[in-house]
Amino acid sequence: MTSAPGDMTTQEFIQRLLSPQRDASLDTLAILSFSGISYRDRVADIGCGPGYFTIPLAKALVEGKLYALDIDNEMLDACRERVAQARMGNVEILKCEEFDSSLEAGSLDGIFLAFVIQQSPDKPRFLKAVRKLLQPRGWGAILEWYRKETETGPPLERRVDPELMEELVKSAGFRYLGWRDLNGDQYMMTLRNR
Repeated sequence: MTSAPGDMTTQEFIQRLLSPQRDASLDTLAILSFSGISYRDRVADIGCGPGYFTIPLAKALVEGKLYALDIDNEMLDACRERVAQARMGNVEILKCEEFDSSLEAGSLDGIFLAFVIQQSPDKPRFLKAVRKLLQPRGWGAILEWYRKETETGPPLERRVDPELMEELVKSAGFRYLGWRDLNGDQYMMTLRNR
């Protein structure tokens, strides 16, 4: 789910994802407050990469559990290292496939998808697979790139504007709640499982 752009190695991409400059454009506290997360939830950080959001999510889940999932072993190793350094005992790091994970259907209260939907070649199938993991009325938070040219980010043809994302999540069976701008280049969408 998290893969390096063609012009850089995975390790270079990990460094970019964890750079302090990223903190300037992403207000993690605001993102979590808009997500619907509760301190007792069971949540999956799907496409966790090196764990940029994994640590803040785990800290918010004081009495909950976080599953950090990715398909890339190097990303999982980087996430594992960050989780160990932060001494977060409520995180389980799992390798997954794009449309399949080892999590049981209906086992989660929430899903967090940060910049991963644009990577899927079959976005409707991906969203349906993710929705199956949620229990009824479970929450979802999606962070994505606007479909416009920016200095960094994925190729333009992979990006999904909020209007199309709304259609995609509705067709996957989610109840669309709304979206908000994060920084002019990226947005956040919230949703519920019906």
